[in-house]
Amino acid sequence: MSTSASVLVVGAGPSGLILALSLLQNGVSVRIIEKEVSHRVGERGAGIMPRTFEVHNLLGTLPDILNSATSVPPRRVYEFPGGTKVITEDNMMPYIEPAYHTPYANPMALGQNYQEEILRKHLKKYGVEVELATTLEKFEQYDDHVAAHLLKLVEGNATSEIVNYAYLVGADGAHSTIRKKLGLSFLGECIQEAYMKVGDIEMEESLDRKFWHFWGEPRSKMVFIRPSGQDPDVYNFIVSGDDSLINVTATSGRENLIQAIEEITGRKDLVFKAIRWISNYRPNVRMVDKFHVNRVFLAGDAAHCHSPAGGQGMNSSSQDAFNLGWKLALVAKGLAPPSLLDSYDEERLPVIAEMLNLTTKLYKTTRNASTKEEQAASWKRGTEFHMFSVNYRTSSFVIDDGASGEFVGPAYNPESATAARAGDRAPDAPELQLISPVREEKSLFQIFGSSNHTVLVFGGSTEEHNTVLEKLAVLPKESVKSVLVCPANKPDTVIGGFDVVLVDTKGYALEGYHIPKEGLHVVIVRPDGVVGARLTVLENLNKYFSKIFL
Repeated sequence: MSTSASVLVVGAGPSGLILALSLLQNGVSVRIIEKEVSHRVGERGAGIMPRTFEVHNLLGTLPDILNSATSVPPRRVYEFPGGTKVITEDNMMPYIEPAYHTPYANPMALGQNYQEEILRKHLKKYGVEVELATTLEKFEQYDDHVAAHLLKLVEGNATSEIVNYAYLVGADGAHSTIRKKLGLSFLGECIQEAYMKVGDIEMEESLDRKFWHFWGEPRSKMVFIRPSGQDPDVYNFIVSGDDSLINVTATSGRENLIQAIEEITGRKDLVFKAIRWISNYRPNVRMVDKFHVNRVFLAGDAAHCHSPAGGQGMNSSSQDAFNLGWKLALVAKGLAPPSLLDSYDEERLPVIAEMLNLTTKLYKTTRNASTKEEQAASWKRGTEFHMFSVNYRTSSFVIDDGASGEFVGPAYNPESATAARAGDRAPDAPELQLISPVREEKSLFQIFGSSNHTVLVFGGSTEEHNTVLEKLAVLPKESVKSVLVCPANKPDTVIGGFDVVLVDTKGYALEGYHIPKEGLHVVIVRPDGVVGARLTVLENLNKYFSKIFL
């Protein structure tokens, strides 16, 4: 029996990769394994929501994601039956002009296989690579570790090992072995009347690649073809309503698939080639009642699954991982109490429950629409699916000493997109003049970090500033960054003691965080880009961090 990395991550989809990268950036050693013998192909969950771009910004992966992603194209709806005449062109997600507090305001498309490739590249910078053909056979939990029994295939030969880890995370998909071994419930429903075949297929360019193409009716038979934004030969498809396709695979039954597409679309001019990837799909709407048991955690599809409506799946999974990463890192390093890990369940369970309700309602509305007007309306996606509204206001681990009695609200709360209350996303603020440690222009999104709390201090006296700094001085230095935000009329002098001093030249920070003109105001931004606390009473600074650090 051997001891390896601190955390074993099982599953190398987006949630597993993001968790591994988050842990590594926080100085925690990671081993990530994948039972498949090669990296997955297939675009799968291609929609990236604006809130997930903010995750990638904190992880440092955003430039690569933006360089590869494409705008979500408009939808072209064809006459049915018939197939060639376009009857509607619309935007499922109309363009929204970015604002100073939401610089990444629009969803974009990037196949999941490309997202995973980018994340693997960043893992490699830390000397970590996904170990393929490696399966977790079973595990045992103890007071201070988890013993993992692993089976690894090397050139057809199986080798087994038992390795101890401080923590184990199951990001191993909807059929999670880890969830089953934990004995957790996975309650919900399978929408039996809905059957889909999804996949990627090579086509000759006979469809305009600037559009998604749609034929049929979701409640009967439907074909949905989306051009890949990255591979000019590949189109992603959804074919629904025909159980005869259930046995079609990437290597057999291709003719049946093409025949079904031709029958539904009425198009004989579409020239199909090889199937890159294909899978059966029936919408399952399920979730666990807890995200961890002692030292074993679940993230992503291992903890919840849902319909594809609204594009929340991969994004919710990514945000699971990012919520957990910094907390698990602090506990693994001995800087935080184990009770901090309870906040993972407390914060993510309400979000996932509401997400399932929203996406299931949207899916059923779309599927049951009968008139052309109802069908057109059902494909429109509101800004709630951008996920800026996702919040943790109900968490006992956040503090807002200026909040009113109506502060809490739902887990998807439109106000949370820009309110900057405790539990909300932390908005950006550009055109800040950095005067310490060096002089240059910055935005808050450039100041925040995935491995530290950022303590923003607005207003107040020199005495109050010194009190804040004294309270922060007893905390782990590498895990807390102090930032003084000065108004534009502040004298251009370097103010000592703070890690960073900024001048809010255009007032974006003051406005975006709704800071009153008078008095001291402290806003604490967590490593996951969430406002952990809004404080005017300095004793509450100790109260907040007492739940975070030992």
